[in-house]
Amino acid sequence: MTSSTVDVNRNLVLDLFALLDADDLDGALALLHPDFVSHNPRVAHDPATATGLQAFGDFFRTPAGKALLEAGTDVRRIIADDPLVAVHNRIALPTGDVAAVDILRIQDGLVVEHWDVVQPVPEEPANPHGMF
Repeated sequence: MTSSTVDVNRNLVLDLFALLDADDLDGALALLHPDFVSHNPRVAHDPATATGLQAFGDFFRTPAGKALLEAGTDVRRIIADDPLVAVHNRIALPTGDVAAVDILRIQDGLVVEHWDVVQPVPEEPANPHGMF
C-alpha cells in the first residue's frame, strides 16, 4: 500500500469521526461500505433482517448511541497501516470519561469493518502515566 493510500485512509477515518462529532449521522453513514460490519457487542445486528450498515445507524438512534454522539470524541492518536486505521480517543460521557481504541478496516474507499475496545478512565489511577 502506498503512503498516499495510507493518508487517504487516515483522512477518511478522521472525516468519519468529525461527522459523528458534529452529530451528522447521515454524513457518517455515507462513509461506510454497504457491507459494513461492526464487532461492537453493543450493536444489535441480525443479518437476516438488516445490514450491518443499518444496524450501526440504528445503534446511534438508541439512547446509548445518542449519548455517544452528544459526548463527542477527543482524538489523541491515529495510526494507519495498510487498510487498517486505529484511533485512540477520549469520550466524555455523562457517566464518566472512557478511553477507546477504534480499529477500522477500509475497503473500496469506505469503512467496511469496525472493532473497538473501551475502558473507563479512573478518577484515581494506580500510576502517574495517565491513559492518554
